[in-house]
Amino acid sequence: MLTQSEGRRSQWTTVGITAVKAAALALTLAVPATTSAVAQGLACAARDIVLGHLATRYGEHPISLGVTATGSLLEVLASPDGSWTIIITRPGGPTCLLISGDGWRDAPARHVEKPEV
Repeated sequence: MLTQSEGRRSQWTTVGITAVKAAALALTLAVPATTSAVAQGLACAARDIVLGHLATRYGEHPISLGVTATGSLLEVLASPDGSWTIIITRPGGPTCLLISGDGWRDAPARHVEKPEV
């Protein structure tokens, strides 16, 4: 079990890694983003560029995806080392980094007959 001090240090390490990854992605891609994405401060580029960067730099590959109510593609990428990133691709638009971190673990799969919303 982590002490309170170790827990805070771990949280700040994850936040620091996330910030570094977002900054590195933004600087590496250096591709114009849409006005709304820029206003939100998101790192955005073409989907194939984002996926290539995350695979090459962090060893992350898509492990799960879904379509949002607005038609955007939401993807979770993870590496064998446990780093992870969540990206979103707007219809006809760029792919943007939403959040990233470390310590990804797969949850056991469960079969659900009738999913409840």
